[in-house]
Amino acid sequence: MDLLKAELALDKIGVGLNKYLNIMSKLHLVDVSKDVEFQTAYNGFYRMRQRKPEFYQGYYEFMEANKVNELSFSEALNHIYTKFGRVEASFCSKMVATINPNQPVWDEFVLQNLGLKKPYPSSKNRLQKTIDLYHKISEWYSNFLETNDSKELIKLFNKKYPNAKITNIKKIDLVLWQMR
Repeated sequence: MDLLKAELALDKIGVGLNKYLNIMSKLHLVDVSKDVEFQTAYNGFYRMRQRKPEFYQGYYEFMEANKVNELSFSEALNHIYTKFGRVEASFCSKMVATINPNQPVWDEFVLQNLGLKKPYPSSKNRLQKTIDLYHKISEWYSNFLETNDSKELIKLFNKKYPNAKITNIKKIDLVLWQMR
């Protein structure tokens, strides 16, 4: 990771960090399947758009039913695929990472910064390839968190946002998301 770019990205994180903290503060206080304010904030922060109302309803019902569980990416992905016939890797990872902030987010900017490409829609075994790629993302985070660059980046993050009580993985997520 380019620490100079990462440090520059830190300056852009403030607004998104506040939105994230708002979402996380409400997750266990509201019924996310019914709370329109939560859903609006979540959809805005994670840029969930252009889906049918049935998708949002099913997504938030599943999130509510699983927000106290250790929901895995593959469980979320398989559920959404079974229910809607869609491979929604990004949205499933965001659900999983919201429920368990020690899990990474799959995002186009994260993939780009990690030099990874998502499986083509016509790929054979697309669901499994998507799960395998998410494991690669998770593995990258595990490895990166052991590096001096990671420790330096987290130190810079903590200095810039001393009151942000979030996981180190989420700190890295937010930086990668801003490194466009």
